[in-house]
Amino acid sequence: MDKNKKINFNDIIRNFSPAWYAAVMGTGGFANLLYLLSSRFAFIKPISVALFFLNIFLFLILIVPWILRWFFHFDKLIFDLKHPIMSNFFVTMPVGGLILGTNFFIIGKEYFNISFIIIVSLILWIYNVLFSLIFGVFVTYNMMATENIGPELTNYSWYITPVASVIVPLLGNLLIKSYIEKNLELAKFINFIDMIFYGIGMMLFIILSSIILNRFINHKMPHSSTAPTFWILLGPIGVGTISLMGIADISKQLRLINSTDTLYLLSIFLWGFGLWAFIITLVITIKYIKQNLIPFSLSWWAFIFPLSAYALATFNVYSYLKMQPIFWYLVLLIILLAFMWIITFIKSIIGTISGNLLS
Repeated sequence: MDKNKKINFNDIIRNFSPAWYAAVMGTGGFANLLYLLSSRFAFIKPISVALFFLNIFLFLILIVPWILRWFFHFDKLIFDLKHPIMSNFFVTMPVGGLILGTNFFIIGKEYFNISFIIIVSLILWIYNVLFSLIFGVFVTYNMMATENIGPELTNYSWYITPVASVIVPLLGNLLIKSYIEKNLELAKFINFIDMIFYGIGMMLFIILSSIILNRFINHKMPHSSTAPTFWILLGPIGVGTISLMGIADISKQLRLINSTDTLYLLSIFLWGFGLWAFIITLVITIKYIKQNLIPFSLSWWAFIFPLSAYALATFNVYSYLKMQPIFWYLVLLIILLAFMWIITFIKSIIGTISGNLLS
């Protein structure tokens, strides 16, 4: 970027990347994880609370250029929306809002009125349901309608749209717990929608996995700048594990099933696949680092949310099985996550101040 070139607000709106909301997703997931662990390590609670309020700030400040772009630079927005890779990042905005809703339930209950939390979270849940379906259908249709999508445009960013569906039960399950006593019909309806979207997201994850894996086996590995996107593989695995466990718990409370054991077992199977995904992703990343440094961009936030989702899933599995090897595996994931979040956040601040991430 030309250091002498001044960036005005109109430039920021025009060039605003929908991938910015991956920062809200990652920060929110990291905050939830630290708060849940604060019962065992009290010193990290203030950090989780600080991250929660930071996430509120990030969501609100990013929503301004995100909305204005639809009105003032619709042509540029449509160009991104039709792009086979960039189009997948549009769902990060509603997903970021949904993650923020879980922040309010998990962390914010000590600082906000529960009625306020329920109302805000219900709005964010509905918003994510609508947009994950709209963007999910559009992105898939656009890929089918676009000719000549070569292997260079095929990567793990395609998983972001399925994650937007799989993630719906994360907030939905928390809402159901709030409504189950005072509005049973609404609780059942939310649970029904959660199961539908979980099915949509997981089936898309399975279908896309074969396509993406085929690309990496039969074609040359992409440029080192795409290395962070490999970590997105952990997203649907982590979120899928957490959501399925939550659906099992809620379905039992709603008396739809008699036992959570089978669904918990399926969740552990899925989480176990995450071990393979984590190791192969780590190996690929090390390979890229050895060959060439990974240039910083907004795609670095792809390191954060998928890893936080998988770490949260590991926390859930540990809470269920109470096995110490799982706990120490969780500690390893948290240390890596904290290291990557700090580096990515600092580089994002520097990139924003310099204008490199705004043009």
